[in-house]
Amino acid sequence: VPPLYVPSAGKGDAPTKRPPVLRAGVNTVTTLVENKEAQWVVIAHDVDLIELVVFLPALCRKMGVPYCIIKGKARLGRLVHRKTYTSIAFTQVNPEDKGALAKLVEAIKTNDNDRYDEICRHWGGNVLGPKSVAHIAKLEKAKAKELATKLG
Repeated sequence: VPPLYVPSAGKGDAPTKRPPVLRAGVNTVTTLVENKEAQWVVIAHDVDLIELVVFLPALCRKMGVPYCIIKGKARLGRLVHRKTYTSIAFTQVNPEDKGALAKLVEAIKTNDNDRYDEICRHWGGNVLGPKSVAHIAKLEKAKAKELATKLG
């Protein structure tokens, strides 16, 4: 019977370097963010139980990890070869891709993460629907007509 494992003669076990992978799942991403190991977090917008991921942006802001929210958990699932996924994190990147990731992260930080307070304060307003605009115009016209009759 031949042995199943034959160690190579004279060589010790050299540890192999782990290839860069995406880490996926809410629990894994949360742990990575808390340990500040995540370089970038991507969250899906259409999670069925939103309570599962609603805390992630606040946690990422607190820990200083850049994050973005994208359309479709199916897109995230495609990245990790599953049907759908709620969130993924980039922990390590190939050296040749570090520049591209840095550009992407910088754009996300300047456009979204750094402007968070400004975006939250803007609630919109002064945008009325067509019916409301027509009603207000009608009232203004009536006031102007009444004022014109008073002044003569």
